[in-house]
Amino acid sequence: MKTLISLLLFFSLIDNSMIAQVGINTGTFTNKVIMESGGILHNQGTLVLKKNLENQNSDTNSLGTGSIVFSGSLNQSIFGQNVIQNMEVNNPSGLTIEGNTRVNGILSLTSGVIGLGSQHFILGSAATITGVPSAANMVDATGTGQLQKEFPAGFTGSFTFPVGDQTGTPEYSPATLNFTGGTFPSGSYIGITLANNKYPDTTITGNYLNRYWTLSRSGITGFTCSAVFQYTAADVTGTENMLSCTKVNPLPWVTYGLTNATTHQLAATGITAFSSFTGLKSTTTPFNQELTNIIIPGGVSNCYDAVQVLTVAGNGNTFIVEDHGIVTLVAGSSISILPGATVNAGGYLHGYITTTTIYCGSMFNPLVENPVRGEMETTEYVQHSEFKWIRIFPNPTTDFIVLELSQTETPVSAYVAIYNMNGQQILHQTMNGENKKQFSLSGQPKGIYMVHVRLKERSEITKIIKN
Repeated sequence: MKTLISLLLFFSLIDNSMIAQVGINTGTFTNKVIMESGGILHNQGTLVLKKNLENQNSDTNSLGTGSIVFSGSLNQSIFGQNVIQNMEVNNPSGLTIEGNTRVNGILSLTSGVIGLGSQHFILGSAATITGVPSAANMVDATGTGQLQKEFPAGFTGSFTFPVGDQTGTPEYSPATLNFTGGTFPSGSYIGITLANNKYPDTTITGNYLNRYWTLSRSGITGFTCSAVFQYTAADVTGTENMLSCTKVNPLPWVTYGLTNATTHQLAATGITAFSSFTGLKSTTTPFNQELTNIIIPGGVSNCYDAVQVLTVAGNGNTFIVEDHGIVTLVAGSSISILPGATVNAGGYLHGYITTTTIYCGSMFNPLVENPVRGEMETTEYVQHSEFKWIRIFPNPTTDFIVLELSQTETPVSAYVAIYNMNGQQILHQTMNGENKKQFSLSGQPKGIYMVHVRLKERSEITKIIKN
């Protein structure tokens, strides 16, 4: 038979015969508190702990509806599978999570860093954070343990994950997510970890952050959100104002807006999938790259490249070149410009297919141009082969090629132009209501040629080889 203990101040051991209860008053423990397996704690008041809390129950259990305050002078730890209503960390030496811990009410970051290590720290759907997070008051999520936040059904709005690292000099580098839509079933959550080093990809060179954030989701579907990632000036290798927020995993890289070098913030909009995000402008060309929700302001000149396919905008995303903004696109195989790509009057964009290993930095053979009057074709292309709307074969060829439009396309007028590598147009024809047409390269020397196809609001530039 369990014994009910109402005056908890004198006990540091809650054995398997006890039901310990704290009423509305505040109780303070100066010794380590141990809950043996079978011991129960009903905290309805404020329980102040000066040392560790060890819950030996194997199952997750609630510690009551009250508040637990960690306010020791040495680093404290909380062990076991605990559910806490309100929790405050007021210990400059910090708190270590040694068992998955959940807070359903208020998490107060007063003083001290919460270290996760390999354990998850879960904030329920109604949980909120108070205090002023900083390098001295935050969650260290640099291990495998995640800071997880659940969200209520129908959630819209923002949440800031108050994360950072204690590698060398403690640094606060939060991530803020702002959801504009999505389905949030009960128990669904976003989890975050971060690393205070370069993302481990050997193709990231030159300009990059020595920091990246990894976001994952459980249960949430059909969502759209924007994100802001805070970094420190000490994280930057290379030139800071060249960096862009980039989703680096899974491939291809998805590149978002330019960094704000004044506030040291990366921003991404139109996110529909999570993975690892960092800041970079690599001097090594990525294999494929997608440009999403980017604005090139006046006075800024930028170049984007890809060894194979460079895809611009599309899927409801944008790519905007403002007045006096300049953009160069370079790819080894094809450049695809999708709906949402806009060049305002006075802006300039051109792109070309390179036949060398020189990508950004080489400025010849433009194939897509925008004159100063600011006009630009709105085009569409989906790079996955099962959705491509044109097919060119044979490639390589010795003479002729066949251009075939997807059977899903209504036969209409399509404009086809072929260029040599000097940028000279050697052939142009119109396909009038045809899904397939043959073009001859007879009389043309061996080499690489570019085929530019425009159909309704779609456009693609693709490389072919004549042997």
